[in-house]
Amino acid sequence: MAEISTAKLDEFFKPRGIAIVGASAKAGSPNHQIVINAKGMSPDSKVYPVNPKMDEIAELRCYKNLLSIPEPVDLIVMAVGPQNSMSVAKEIKQRREEKGDAGAVAVVTSGFKEMGTKEGEQLQIDLIDTIKSCGGRILGPNCQGVVDLFNGINTTFTVPPNTPKGGVSIISQSGAFATSFIRWAKDQKLVGINKFVSMGNMADVDFRDLLNYLAKDEKTNVISMYLEGINDARGMFEIAAEVTRTKPVVAIKAGKTAMGTNVAQSHTASIAGNNDIYEGAFRQAGIIRAQNVAEFYHTSRVFDKMPLPKGNRICILTVIGGPSTICVDELVSTGDIQLAHFKDELKQELAKHLSASAAIGNPDGYIDMTAAVTPVMHENVLKLLLEDDNIDGIIFMTTPPGFIGDQEMADAVIAAYNSVSPEKRKPLLSVLMAGNAVAKCRTLMESAGLPTFEYPDDAARVMINLVKYSAYRRRFD
Repeated sequence: MAEISTAKLDEFFKPRGIAIVGASAKAGSPNHQIVINAKGMSPDSKVYPVNPKMDEIAELRCYKNLLSIPEPVDLIVMAVGPQNSMSVAKEIKQRREEKGDAGAVAVVTSGFKEMGTKEGEQLQIDLIDTIKSCGGRILGPNCQGVVDLFNGINTTFTVPPNTPKGGVSIISQSGAFATSFIRWAKDQKLVGINKFVSMGNMADVDFRDLLNYLAKDEKTNVISMYLEGINDARGMFEIAAEVTRTKPVVAIKAGKTAMGTNVAQSHTASIAGNNDIYEGAFRQAGIIRAQNVAEFYHTSRVFDKMPLPKGNRICILTVIGGPSTICVDELVSTGDIQLAHFKDELKQELAKHLSASAAIGNPDGYIDMTAAVTPVMHENVLKLLLEDDNIDGIIFMTTPPGFIGDQEMADAVIAAYNSVSPEKRKPLLSVLMAGNAVAKCRTLMESAGLPTFEYPDDAARVMINLVKYSAYRRRFD
């Protein structure tokens, strides 16, 4: 018998092989798509479907049971019905005791505690006890498992293998919520993903484990969390308070109301808890709490693309008046932001590049370029603002005029940002209010690492979050 110790979380993200128990040959089924996605992302295709009725699935040899796989398999995807879950758990235990692998288990199967029945709860207890008795670690049940874009791991049926790579790692009690974020961002390259962990019922591996793990992960720049309830809230917030000293943590918490709490409990068997208590705990731990889905998506991705501001002095550069008013209202609403002060020297330099009708510093920190703009004007003005040490961040707003092409606009903004030395760079958030009409411009800018938005209030809320987290981090410098 192999010497058994408790499996490490590394085995979820760096397994020597992945066994998919319950793999299906039926195209269009979740259990077939798991095989397709796992194979498509695995650089060496060390993916082993398990189904006693099949010889081959997706051009991969299929095994009759878990014990018959000759190669090492550290990650087991359990995708069988709940009625067969205990027999698979016993195979996992036997394999681990005989070969020492099979230490990481993602239980995709649902039908456990989240059902709200005594039978479902007991089945979950028995399943977890069996796997943990041999040192295994479990994600779920009722989850999608893991994705690691850099190591080529994918146990989900929803995350496509060609998802862009980046520094955002997502921990979510809802697999659908996290994958909607990834798929929303994919086409315009709005975000790049490192890891995605679907938590499900959190019967074993929980937020504490993953925060600790991702804090040490070099490729994770931002940790984004969707929460419904937490097994050990105090312990999680204590760990988070350590993590946020070096990495931003963005969270969205469901279950603010009694009705929302009931929905969360039926979804992942989670008790959502008192919202006011959570609000204070997020703040004390330095976690940025998003109040809506758009804020969560945008804040997470901007933390990965932009440097932190050195202070709270923000400049508005615009060619559109009405939306700018909305942006300013949102920006100053919390009291965390002040509009930057323009010195006379800066105003004089700006005036050299702008039309005579442009409004510079009226009010302070605000520039309306008017519609008489050119690509060169955008580049020159942005360079001046980016170089000014009295400005900590810029929100640029436009509905790109028809006489400036997407490529010209994108090139001007990118050139201005890249002209500034890395140590002097500050967050630049660009609002392009023309929907699909400026999709190409947005994609060009996002590909160059410059975050874009469709709505000004979204950009303002993200800038507030950058400023708040930067102020929090400076307490520990």
